[in-house]
Amino acid sequence: MKSRQRFRSYLGWLLATVGVIVAACFAVNCLVDPLWYLRGNVLTGVNYAFNERLAAIIRFLPRRADYDCVIFGTSRASLLPDEKIEGYRCYNLSVSDGTAPEYVLYAKYLRERGYMPRLMIVDVKRAEFIGPQQAVEVPDFVRDGASPPSIFASYLSLDALDFSIRTLSGDSPHHRYYDEDFHAQLEVRSKRHNYNPKGPIKPQPAPFDVHAERAQAYIELRRQFPTARAIGYIPPESAWRIAAFSLTGQLDAYLAAIGQVAAAYDEFLDFSIPSALTEAKEGTYDGSHYMRAVNARVLAGLMANQSDIAVDWHKEDLAAITALYHRRLAVFIETTTAEAEASTKK
Repeated sequence: MKSRQRFRSYLGWLLATVGVIVAACFAVNCLVDPLWYLRGNVLTGVNYAFNERLAAIIRFLPRRADYDCVIFGTSRASLLPDEKIEGYRCYNLSVSDGTAPEYVLYAKYLRERGYMPRLMIVDVKRAEFIGPQQAVEVPDFVRDGASPPSIFASYLSLDALDFSIRTLSGDSPHHRYYDEDFHAQLEVRSKRHNYNPKGPIKPQPAPFDVHAERAQAYIELRRQFPTARAIGYIPPESAWRIAAFSLTGQLDAYLAAIGQVAAAYDEFLDFSIPSALTEAKEGTYDGSHYMRAVNARVLAGLMANQSDIAVDWHKEDLAAITALYHRRLAVFIETTTAEAEASTKK
């Protein structure tokens, strides 16, 4: 009898201990909220991008009726100050290293749930047209057209707890983080980490074969919301990076593919052409991700459908844009080469 009582007492304490641990796990995950079921991290206000593909759509679904604008893109587009878009309320659904086939799946999923935006902004990624096809990574429920997992299923897991602990310890997987309003921010970095490329410029390493057929995914994305004003754009990219790509001999094929995409959109601006912005080294830590202050200029150009740091694909034909790229790149490469030679002599 006593052994049975001891066993029951032990079992009771064990279950109580497990219950406390599970409750603590759930409570911590709810407070840090790494997947944005609630309000994000209420403890520090800093939210890291551990699983943007899941967190972005989970946050959006219950709020979608509040937004008449959506942004599809990569981490570069996540830095657009979407709160500055006048006349619309925009949700930024951009994810790290996103691809057009992923955006199409998200768009179909949202459309099936009655979401029809008035404005759609799409970041077109140069790297998507080059080399092997990237894997399409979306949450299973998006691919299957099902409901997202419940907060209990997600936050009673050790994976979510690991995200929460890493958030509180400052272990960020990227140089970006999200503030309490789900706006992406760049971490402040020391000057020794500043972007500082030097000449002479060398060809971009392989693979660099251009796959023009991948333009069709961006065209298919535009078709998902036919009544929306559709703005496509290529974000700013350092002239050093574009010049290195141009030396592979694939620039013309790439621009021809972009021409297919541009024709499907109501507006299309290209901020990656060499300009005063992209030929400078300021405003970016890697030549691809630009600060929100720079992206404010980009956004202003998109909403006005004109910018002095972009080329308008609807106002110039492919031949003219290709020639303009070559002229600007030739001048830039010649200048950087001369500067490199002068520096070597010194």
